[in-house]
Amino acid sequence: MVRSLYSGVTGMRAHQTRLDVIGNNIANVNTIGYKGSSVTFRDVYYQTTRGAAAGDGTRGGINPSQVGYGAQLGSIDVNMSQSISSATGNPLDISIGGEGFIQVQDPDGNIYYTRAGKLGYDSNGYLVDSNGNFVLGTNAVNGSTMGLKPGSERIKMQIPALSPTKASATITANNVKYTITAGKETEDGNVAMNILSKELPVGVKAEAMVSSSGIVVYLNSKETFNSTTDVENAINEAIKVANGGKDHPGGPFSFTADPSDVFPAGGLTGSQIADPVGSPNLGGVTPGGTNEISDKYGFTFGDAGEQFGVNFKTDPPKMTGFTITEPSAPVDGVHTFEVTMAIDGVEYKGTVTSSNMSTAGTLRLKGNSGEPGDYIDVKFPSFSKFLTTVTGNPDAKIEDYKDNQITELNGINIGDIADYTIKKSEESKNLGISSQAFILKGGTEGGPQTLQDVSGLKIGADGVITASHAGKLLELGRIDLATFENPAGLEQIGNTYFGKTGNSGEPGLAEAGSGGTGALANSTLEMSNVDLSQEFADMITTQRGFQANSRMITVSDTLLDELINLKR
Repeated sequence: MVRSLYSGVTGMRAHQTRLDVIGNNIANVNTIGYKGSSVTFRDVYYQTTRGAAAGDGTRGGINPSQVGYGAQLGSIDVNMSQSISSATGNPLDISIGGEGFIQVQDPDGNIYYTRAGKLGYDSNGYLVDSNGNFVLGTNAVNGSTMGLKPGSERIKMQIPALSPTKASATITANNVKYTITAGKETEDGNVAMNILSKELPVGVKAEAMVSSSGIVVYLNSKETFNSTTDVENAINEAIKVANGGKDHPGGPFSFTADPSDVFPAGGLTGSQIADPVGSPNLGGVTPGGTNEISDKYGFTFGDAGEQFGVNFKTDPPKMTGFTITEPSAPVDGVHTFEVTMAIDGVEYKGTVTSSNMSTAGTLRLKGNSGEPGDYIDVKFPSFSKFLTTVTGNPDAKIEDYKDNQITELNGINIGDIADYTIKKSEESKNLGISSQAFILKGGTEGGPQTLQDVSGLKIGADGVITASHAGKLLELGRIDLATFENPAGLEQIGNTYFGKTGNSGEPGLAEAGSGGTGALANSTLEMSNVDLSQEFADMITTQRGFQANSRMITVSDTLLDELINLKR
C-alpha cells in the first residue's frame, strides 16, 4: 500500500516539473532567439517479488515479478531548431539563416553564445548586444577584413582619421568643365553658388548676395572678362563686399576651366559667360550700297543656316559671282532657272521655275559642303517683274515666251558684287555656367572620426560591418560565428545565452555563410521557436497526468483508512 502512495508522489513531482518547463516555454513565446525545451520521464527502480527461472525438461520457465516505485524526470532537452525571422528595420539587427551562434563576452571575460541578434554600439565604438556585452569577431585592419581568420576579439568599429580637404564642385556646360574650389580646408566651403548675369553700373564687374543657404553672384552683363582668373577675382571681390568687407569663411574661391582656352581674344562679356549657350550666331549676306543683284533684279538675301560658310577660307569672305541661267528649253511654257552664288570658291545653288515665280517668294541655295545647315535663303521677285528687268520691255509678259527660250538669261552674271559683306555662321560664344548651380561639397578640417561621422552603417550576409565615409565604403569589422558538434549539449545561462559544456564540444569559428554556418540577414531578428499549439496540448496531458497521480494518493489513503478500521 505504501508503494502506491510513493508512486503517486513521484508521478506528481515529475508532472509538476514538466509543467514548469511548459510554463517557461509559454512565458518566452516572444523572446528573441529563445529555444524551447521538452521533458521526458523514466521509471524508478523496482522491487522484485519473484525472480526469473529458466525452464527445464520437467518445468517451464518463470518470468520475474517486479513492483515499480513510480516515475522520475528523465531529461529536459533544448530544441535547437531554427525559428522564423521578423523584420525590424534596424540595420544592426541580425538573424542567422542556419547553424551558428553569435559570440558575446561579459565584463568578467566569460564568453557566451546566443541567437539573439539585437545589436548596437557603445560610446567607445564597440559592437554590443542588448545586454551591453561585447560582440566578438574580427577587427578590420586598414579598413578591410579581407584575408583575416575568424576570431573571438571584441569588435571595435574604428573610423580612419580624415585628411583635411577643400570643398569643390564641377559642372559641365557646352562640353567644358568648370570647377569652383574653396580656399580653406573647412566645412565653411560646403556652400551652393549660382553665377548669373545682369546689367550693373559701369565699372562694377560683379555683385553678390551671401546668405546661410548659399551665394549668388551676378556678373555685369556688359563688362568684359579676359580669363578665368578675371572672373575669379570679380567673384571674390563681390563676395567680400557683400560679406561686410571680409572674405567668405570658406574663401577665397578659385574658378578654373578644362580645357582652359575658353576665352577668345578680346574676352567675353558677363552675359556670354553666364547666360545659357543658346543658338548659334547665324551668318548671312548684307549689301553695303547700291548693287544690281537686289536693286535692279530684285534678288535679296534672307536667313542663313547654322552651318553657313563651313568651307570659307578667307576672313572676311568675298562673293565671287552670282549667276542665273536657264540650262534647258521651257517645257509646256514653264521656264526653269538655276541660281548660283559663289563665295570663296564655294557654290550655293538652287532651282526655281516660272510657275514658282507667279508671285515673289524665297529660294534656298544649298552649299556644296553637303552639311544640312550650310545654306542661305534668297528672296526672288515675281516672274513678270524679272522679265521686265531682263528684257527692258516694261510690257513683257510670260505669254510672249511660252515657246522660246529666254536667250537673254543664258549665263547672265549680275553686275557689281563688291559691296556685299559676307558673315559665316558661328557657334554661340556663351559659356552657359548659369545653367547649373555649383554645389560645393567635401570640405572638412579632417582629424579623428567617430561613428557619428559615417552613414549607411550595416551588417552584410558574411558578417562584415560596413559604412560610407568620405565617399568611400569602409569595412569596420566582422562578426564571426561559433559552431558546436552537439549544440543540444549547450547549457542555458539566461538572457538567451548558452554556455559550452563538456558534452557540447569546443566552439569552432567560421565566417558567416561558410564552414557550415548560415548567412546573416540584417534588419531581422530570430523569434522564439516555441510552438504554442504543442505547448497547450502538452499542458493538457500534463494536467491529466498530475490529476491521475493525485487520485492514486487519494485511493491509497482510502485503502489505508479501511485497513485501520479493521481493529474496530
